[in-house]
Amino acid sequence: MNRGAHCGDVDGYDLGVDRMRQTRWSRWLAGCAGATTLGGAVALATVGGVAAYHAAYTVDTAAIMVAGASTRVLTDPAGKTLYYVATDTPARSTCTGTCATIWPPLLSDSAPATEDPLPGKLALTKTANGSQVSYNGHLLYTYSGDSGPHQANGQGVAGKWRVARVDLKPAAMGISGAPGAPTQNKDDYGRGGY
Repeated sequence: MNRGAHCGDVDGYDLGVDRMRQTRWSRWLAGCAGATTLGGAVALATVGGVAAYHAAYTVDTAAIMVAGASTRVLTDPAGKTLYYVATDTPARSTCTGTCATIWPPLLSDSAPATEDPLPGKLALTKTANGSQVSYNGHLLYTYSGDSGPHQANGQGVAGKWRVARVDLKPAAMGISGAPGAPTQNKDDYGRGGY
């Protein structure tokens, strides 16, 4: 549909029929909202470097080179590699504010989904960043130092950031503030990594 053509007129449109109709719906919504479709998802907003998706598919996978080896990783709908940070707990992001502009959290306004089945579990976790997507309890982020899809420039930054592999093990259930709980230095966001 052309932008503006019947925007708001969705009576009788069944979103759950099949992928083709979901894709058509995504394109229609993108035209009405002025957003773009990204691999079956519609990017609704980018605010302060934070990408939010209302997605047919929130997470995808790709085989990319990481430290010289082909590795199957999670990506966002645009193909950007997803990362997690060792200082997070399953219920608390340690990357907010300035950190979140360098490492934008993957946010979603609906239950995260992927086209292909994953061995782990996708979930939404309420964090200081918003409704953040997690995989096996690891909160997910993109990296501003990746200029396009299928890059892994954030791997190992500050000794804490790792690509989110498809076979990522479940996160340990840490309690914020407990002895041994993760902490983060004020400026340890990996600025030198790009």
